Amino acid sequence: MEKTLEGKVAVISGASQGLGRAVAETLAAAGAHCVLIARRAEPLNEAAEAISAAGGAASVYACDVADSAQVLDTAAAIEAACGKVDILINNAGIPAPRTFEDTDISDWDAVIGVNLSGVFYLTRALWSSLCAADSAYVINISGTAGLRGGGSPAYGGSKFGLTGLNHAIAQAGAGHNIRATILYPGGMDTGWRGAPIGVLPRSETMDPQAVARMIVQLLLTPAEFVVNEAVLNPLAYPFM
Repeated sequence: MEKTLEGKVAVISGASQGLGRAVAETLAAAGAHCVLIARRAEPLNEAAEAISAAGGAASVYACDVADSAQVLDTAAAIEAACGKVDILINNAGIPAPRTFEDTDISDWDAVIGVNLSGVFYLTRALWSSLCAADSAYVINISGTAGLRGGGSPAYGGSKFGLTGLNHAIAQAGAGHNIRATILYPGGMDTGWRGAPIGVLPRSETMDPQAVARMIVQLLLTPAEFVVNEAVLNPLAYPFM
């Protein structure tokens, strides 16, 4: 892959597996130094080793984005090591019970904590580092539940809330040359909720590597405009 992101520092949350790992591998292949964040150190180290073996650069920080104190400590360490952040991919997310009746208060707190508060915590903690870049980009990974909702109050609520948060980030960032995009991807072949990987035809589930390449294209769009929102769906399910 052409080194179109050479010299860029990219922070990716939820980077140990699924779309987050695919994004980290793809951005590293494009020349970015990737800072990988997730709760568990072991899979993070495995992801970083794979990136290094492919000739890329990566560093890892085990951090629960729902824990504001951990986020502040991690952001300070990243700022000390890197000085700036050019790209922030807020990808960390957890599933929730599917129905209102099955959702208790602890479920709500856990899902809102990671899927919504975690995005604010990490973006706010890295704000000065994003401002220090010439032209930074924040990409927030939502899902089609952020557009159509569903039976899950915690998951749908977190993703609807993320839309409003993305707009606030975009507005605040405009004066600092920080762009923000929210992505609403449909079904991806990531093993979400324990689904088997590699079973469905590609027309029915998106390859996370392909979605990651699309994210690179977003990052390379001209700095004088921003793609506010993008909806991605498998070819077999083109409409909401």
